[in-house]
Amino acid sequence: MIKLCRNARKRISRFPMKAGQLFFLSVLLVAGCVQAQDAPKAFILDDFEGPIVMDPKEGTIDAGAGSGSSVTVSADKENKKSGEQSLKIDYDAVSGGYIWVARGFNLDVKGADRWTKKPQDVPWSSYGALSFYLYGTASGMRMAFDVKDAGGEMFRFMVTDDTKGWKQVVCPFDQFFPRGDWQPQTAEVNGTLDFPIMSFQFEPIAIAKGAIDVDDVSLEPLN
Repeated sequence: MIKLCRNARKRISRFPMKAGQLFFLSVLLVAGCVQAQDAPKAFILDDFEGPIVMDPKEGTIDAGAGSGSSVTVSADKENKKSGEQSLKIDYDAVSGGYIWVARGFNLDVKGADRWTKKPQDVPWSSYGALSFYLYGTASGMRMAFDVKDAGGEMFRFMVTDDTKGWKQVVCPFDQFFPRGDWQPQTAEVNGTLDFPIMSFQFEPIAIAKGAIDVDDVSLEPLN
């Protein structure tokens, strides 16, 4: 971007202008360059690199299921969007059951706090969405992508597996809605997504059975 701005200054200098015109264009150019350089870029919050361990005490991911549903997670080194691996989720979601596959902070599995930045170090006001890559099979399975806010309240964004192969799923903050079926007992429930977001989780919705890969959970800048 700096090189581009310098090239633009060179092009302006090739054309004869009055001092006032040149000063005005220079101000606009500098302002545009500063704005472009300062504009936030998308960055990966969790790339699922490193060990993927599903264990209550020694785990690196907080995952589990209940009421008849089941889930296992693993590192998929053959099928990944970037890096060395993606997160593979094998699920069997039955009627009345539940599943969670979570990463972040203030979770029961303390080793799941493997984001690239701590929540308090993220300039949340500069971003308008979370995104992730989903490798689906076009199964039609519906999956919830949940986040837990600063007060422990859970918010939900619904996703459908409608594509074979990798697909980026963008989840704008203003399209998350409070979970009505369940909230943690300690949550400050006010219906407002309060930042910083502390964790996220994936939950395939019943009735469905299969496997998906997810990779590169990122923050997307405001448009």
